[in-house]
Amino acid sequence: MHMHVGPTGLTKGVCFWPVSIIDRVEEILPADLGKILRFGAVSAISVPLNMTIFWLLLRSGMNPVLANLCSVSISAAPNYLLNRYWVWAKMGKNSVRREIAPFWLMTLLGLCLSLSFVWIASQFTDFKPVLLGASFVAFGLIWVLKFFVLEKYLFGSGSNAEAADQMSTETV
Repeated sequence: MHMHVGPTGLTKGVCFWPVSIIDRVEEILPADLGKILRFGAVSAISVPLNMTIFWLLLRSGMNPVLANLCSVSISAAPNYLLNRYWVWAKMGKNSVRREIAPFWLMTLLGLCLSLSFVWIASQFTDFKPVLLGASFVAFGLIWVLKFFVLEKYLFGSGSNAEAADQMSTETV
């Protein structure tokens, strides 16, 4: 049992790491900071997943660019689902036009940057950690931009998707 201070004071509870830690930190932080922490936690899940798949495909002898393409494609689905349902707490129906397609477009942009970095690195070496690092750096560069786009345009309370969902549920 762990003791923690919740909104109603000191309480007993079982710590389910890391979700409970993030939930506890969110209690004392502004909503956007909590969202940023959850977004970071999703990245802490999806980046190692992507890198593990990439590493395994490289170890199997797959071309580095094709291995990167496959690993990003596989890891994008859990990334989307975790961001939509946990980070932004969207529970309604998924919209292909307003959410899924733009998310995949951002993933594709990140993939293009990552593929470019991996291809450039592969021209100089076949040392797998360098190839993994090239992919990691490329996705790190777009991480902040991705949060802004997801918040502003896809899942956030002021997003176009949110406004369209509200308009479709209003009765005339």
